[in-house]
Amino acid sequence: MQNEVREKLIDCSLMNVFSIDQMLAILDTLVAEPDLSLEDILLRRKLMSSQKAALKKMDQIRERLKKEAITTSREQTLNAGIKICTILDSDYPFELKEIYQPPVVIYYQGDWDLTKGRKLGVVGSRTASEYGRLVLRKMIPELVCKGVTTISGLAKGIDQEAHIQTLKAGGKTVSVIGTGLNYFYPLENKILQEKLTREQLVLSEYPINTGPQRYHFPLRNRIIAGLSQGTLVVEAKERSGSLITANVALQENREVFAIPGSVLESSYAGTNQLIQAGAKLVTNASDIFSEMAYLWKMSDS
Repeated sequence: MQNEVREKLIDCSLMNVFSIDQMLAILDTLVAEPDLSLEDILLRRKLMSSQKAALKKMDQIRERLKKEAITTSREQTLNAGIKICTILDSDYPFELKEIYQPPVVIYYQGDWDLTKGRKLGVVGSRTASEYGRLVLRKMIPELVCKGVTTISGLAKGIDQEAHIQTLKAGGKTVSVIGTGLNYFYPLENKILQEKLTREQLVLSEYPINTGPQRYHFPLRNRIIAGLSQGTLVVEAKERSGSLITANVALQENREVFAIPGSVLESSYAGTNQLIQAGAKLVTNASDIFSEMAYLWKMSDS
């Protein structure tokens, strides 16, 4: 019965018409009553705000079913070597189950075992300064030496540098992207993403053929923060996606670390504010290890 529910959840995800909250509501409904059809759930279970909204959603679904969109997406996913993990699967990361709005379905390419062990989110500005890059070149080899896997979002700037420096240090890194796995966004990261796909792990909650949308990336940040046991913010402006990630991490009772920066430059306003708000000020990897020693069992290293 669980496998039947799992397949229905994957079908719902492949339709790409449901919000995170709607996917979670479908999950709860199917776990309680696995035999229900989607029409039963939408029209009778008050998943939508009104019957009119439910009927409109059913029209979208029927259109996709008529075009055999789900079958095509399944075939494309399989042919691309993309694997699927659902929240019902035994190897679904327990850290993600704890967060608000966990992804119900995850698509991935690469080594799924990288979702286990010591994990640190690394986020920062898309317009990374030389200072931010130098910080990562100094700290990431120290993290790698202790078996820490870095997690970032494959964006320009700090994300990109975090993945690159982890690879150079011979470490492990996970990329959480805001598109389907057959998209390269930004395009300049195509070669890096392909390398991470072959040698590391790239994952997304969005099915194949899903292009970039502005709202995808703040949502993507909750997965970075949730999958990580702590988050390092290297540099961030006062309002930025990095601060969204840090705030999600704080809400999920994760450790947040911040690199201090010049009070004269706006690119460090966000990280300096995080420190004021209680984030751990770090100047080297040892500062992170001291906070994570118990969780990461550093004495065993």
